[in-house]
Amino acid sequence: MSKCKGVCDRYKATKTQGGSRYANGQKRCQSCELFINWEGLWCPCCGHRLRTMPRNRIYKEKFLQSKKIIQKEQDILL
Repeated sequence: MSKCKGVCDRYKATKTQGGSRYANGQKRCQSCELFINWEGLWCPCCGHRLRTMPRNRIYKEKFLQSKKIIQKEQDILL
């Protein structure tokens, strides 16, 4: 297993007001133990896969509901 090299500190995400971090596009690296703003699926620091969804069932359901609402709004605008 690779260890954190500190590169991810450049991409460290700040906590958002309202909504979940995942809904705002932030991803979590379990190895580095922080949320980052990164477009890829792999951590730029340690190479581990980034988590894009909550693990807890309750928060996962909330995230999926908010995702559906956003999709419906986009469909209406088009």
